[in-house]
Amino acid sequence: MAPTLAVPSAVLEEEARFEAEVAEVEAWWRTERFALTQRPYSARDVVSLRGTLPVSYPSNQMARKLWRLLRAHAAAGTASRTFGALDPVQAILMAPHLDSIYVSGWQCSSTHTSTNEPGPDLADYPYDTVPNKVHHLFMAQLFHDRKQREARAAMTPQQRAAAPPPVDFLRPIIADGDAGFGGATATAKLCKLFVERGAAGVHIEDQSASAKKCGHMAGKVLISTADHVSRLVAARLQFDIMAVDTLLVARTDAVAATLLQTNIDPRDHPFILGATNPAVRGRPLAALLSSNAGLLPPAELQSQEDAWLAEARLMTFAEAVSASLPLSSVPAFLAASSSASSLDHAKEIASKFGASDVFFDWDLPRTREGFYRFKGSVAAAVARASAFAPHADLVWMETSGPDLAECRAFSAGVKARHPHTMLAYNLSPSFNWDKAGMSDRAMAEFIPEIAKLGFCWQFITLAGFHANALAVGSFAPDFARRGMLAYVEGIQREERRHEIETLAHQKWSGANYYDRLLRTVQGGITSTAAMAKGVTEEQFEEEKGGSALVVKSKM
Repeated sequence: MAPTLAVPSAVLEEEARFEAEVAEVEAWWRTERFALTQRPYSARDVVSLRGTLPVSYPSNQMARKLWRLLRAHAAAGTASRTFGALDPVQAILMAPHLDSIYVSGWQCSSTHTSTNEPGPDLADYPYDTVPNKVHHLFMAQLFHDRKQREARAAMTPQQRAAAPPPVDFLRPIIADGDAGFGGATATAKLCKLFVERGAAGVHIEDQSASAKKCGHMAGKVLISTADHVSRLVAARLQFDIMAVDTLLVARTDAVAATLLQTNIDPRDHPFILGATNPAVRGRPLAALLSSNAGLLPPAELQSQEDAWLAEARLMTFAEAVSASLPLSSVPAFLAASSSASSLDHAKEIASKFGASDVFFDWDLPRTREGFYRFKGSVAAAVARASAFAPHADLVWMETSGPDLAECRAFSAGVKARHPHTMLAYNLSPSFNWDKAGMSDRAMAEFIPEIAKLGFCWQFITLAGFHANALAVGSFAPDFARRGMLAYVEGIQREERRHEIETLAHQKWSGANYYDRLLRTVQGGITSTAAMAKGVTEEQFEEEKGGSALVVKSKM
């Protein structure tokens, strides 16, 4: 018998440290923060994927802050309302009024990609684009927090007591992760960037990364439910490896999507459309279009596709069976088939109702790219969001309009299975709100109304973009006509009237802060202070016996 080798003490110490870290992760997962979270991996898996040097991230503090904020809103039936910030000016000016910040992929795609090449929201920009914007805003938040503290430290206790309370510039940032920019490893790397650059939360949608579209464009292709669950698991695993509480928002585009990448997941089967007319048997649409591609003008190809689809009579399997049954039998069939585990199972149920010979073929209408036809609906969104909920902190249904009935149906459907799941809602500027059939009062009450349904995080994705466009689009022609009067009347006086701190833009940008730093370096005095006597910003100080020209500090 071979002698048993003694295990070196260094190895025993390494093993003990490993086991202690595993126990620490398991205890972390048992906290209230993760009471609703399911993981298909173990704490041992997580620790095995970590390095030995513990690293802390400021974004983790922001994530914990965001979690407490949203749970409080959810419990109160209220909502954190925010909008997409375009730059540090917007993010800082939002801080006194809004308790979270949003970073939109659409805004980044159109205004600030890491290659400076603008374009539509197709998620074809470099994948570090949105993390870079998050970092841009987060660094501004940190700086204005430091600047405010320096300003208040220079006050006497009596002055601080008389001054307005400090502004919380450190508003948690939730960022657009699009469709993860690829498979599980791409999603994990993207999430790592978000954590490192300051995001408190990330949302990821169930569209195909290679065919990703803005949620309000046509041509959206969904990946399977299982594939998106894998994306969410990859994101959560990355957060666990980094030991952060970063929030994960799962978005589904299943309401308006028309295409599905694969039928591999039975949970998607009830929403796949098939040909129900036996006359198209043996005549797949993709073959027809491929044989004529390049030979016919695009308009004629489109006409051929439209004619084929009309002849094929596309329906879901449940619709096809219902059309063949007596009306009196349809409710019982729909109730029985609602629990079908797959198309084959649904066919077995249909045969019990005497509908075993219904023609249904979901391969015949597939597109030239191989995609299946998908019947989008709130029911499809509920099914997908319910599958995503155990792996995410919030779920979000992208919609085509502000529809209270859809919100109620989505909330009721998800919460029937996951009563404590938090919901998110896009108050999109892609909607024509004036044509949504709402009164002004209904618009004003829309946010609190759906907050009662559990939509505790609500946001206007592109409000920063539109606000910027409105301001410059109205000022530029006015300036061209009226010169400096347009600037003074339309901007400078309005900044003063609304007490916007950028009126004194040198102070806003931190000149006082760096004067303090310079004096500290040089023993308390310097002849090169930027804000010393002679700075033009003295013109905005309050004049004795006159009107106040300087904005009152909000700090």
